[in-house]
Amino acid sequence: MKKIAGLSLCLLLLATIGCHETPKEKKTRRPVIQIKKTAMVLLSTVHPPYETTGTVRSEKSIRVSPKVMGYIKSIKVREGDKIKKGQILLTISSPEIDAKVKMAEANLKVAFQARNEVTAHLREAEAGLNAARAMYHLAEVTYKRFKNLISTDSVSRQEFDVVESKYKAAKSGLSRAEEMIHVVHSKQAQVEARIKAAQSMVDEARSYLSYTVVRSPINGSVTDKMIDTGNLVAPGTPILTLADENAYRLYTSVEESLHSVIQAGAPVNIQFASGRVLQSKVDRVVPDVDPKTRTFIVKVFIPLQTPGIHPGMFGRAVFQLPAKKTLTVPAQAILTRGQLQMVYVISKEHLCQMRLIKVGKRYGDKVEVLSGLEAGEKIILEDISRAIDGAKVKEG
Repeated sequence: MKKIAGLSLCLLLLATIGCHETPKEKKTRRPVIQIKKTAMVLLSTVHPPYETTGTVRSEKSIRVSPKVMGYIKSIKVREGDKIKKGQILLTISSPEIDAKVKMAEANLKVAFQARNEVTAHLREAEAGLNAARAMYHLAEVTYKRFKNLISTDSVSRQEFDVVESKYKAAKSGLSRAEEMIHVVHSKQAQVEARIKAAQSMVDEARSYLSYTVVRSPINGSVTDKMIDTGNLVAPGTPILTLADENAYRLYTSVEESLHSVIQAGAPVNIQFASGRVLQSKVDRVVPDVDPKTRTFIVKVFIPLQTPGIHPGMFGRAVFQLPAKKTLTVPAQAILTRGQLQMVYVISKEHLCQMRLIKVGKRYGDKVEVLSGLEAGEKIILEDISRAIDGAKVKEG
């Protein structure tokens, strides 16, 4: 038993000595890569954009209603049509107005006929007055002469009485002629008043007739049509809705945190679904915040007479927020693998290190880095495909 125990102790000592023996370390050789161009991670001043969506609306929306009752005779426009001020939108058929116009025009015609008759009577009366004045003048001269002659008994009393009688008759005839002129002038004034009233009735009737042609009060577009041909319409009944093209705005919803940041007059770029981009500015910031969405409305001005813009169009508004400091790197230095973004950093020991980063917004050819890098670090800009994590880097 003692021999077996001693043999076991010797084997244990040999095993212990073997465990403490260290093999010769083998030196590992790092791969070497040649890099031509690098870039520095910079703390840059940027103007971050804020993008939100909106809808084109008109600040001035007009509901067109007829001024007269009647049936829709024809409709000249459809939804979406561009319209000009004064353009005919629709016509209305109104037999009552047509009859009123005809009656007023007939009364005016009768009044003009009455004027013609009075004018003829006036000419006759003026001719009679002129004749009466001539006769009176001759009778007056003869009367005065005979009056002087009878005082000297140069003429007989009978001759004087005849002259005096003719003088009185001429004077009476002149009075009747002047009275006739006065009567005709009064009738002429009545006829002129009648003509004026008849003309007023015609103008009124024709004005109502003009209301049967509905014209556009603005330049803009048709956004809604509530009636069809043959429908009966009455004053105050909406028939069309128009949008004023001089008051187009892009209504956008902006998050509450930017309420004190975005102000009227701030520059904005508008991007439409067609790819068109307009440079504009903030027209108005609505102060009220929607308690449900925690957003407020910003109205972006759309330049006047911009072609191809219609109410209801979708648009994206890109606002430029105040400047801030942030880390940026060139976009070409970033590698994307699925959902991951990475860059290759060159350490102080000239070793290549792969670094996962979290990126933010893009500013031109620069990309914001939210985490994973520090200002002043050097990254590989070109020959990224040659980069090997842990490799020795030679620049130039």
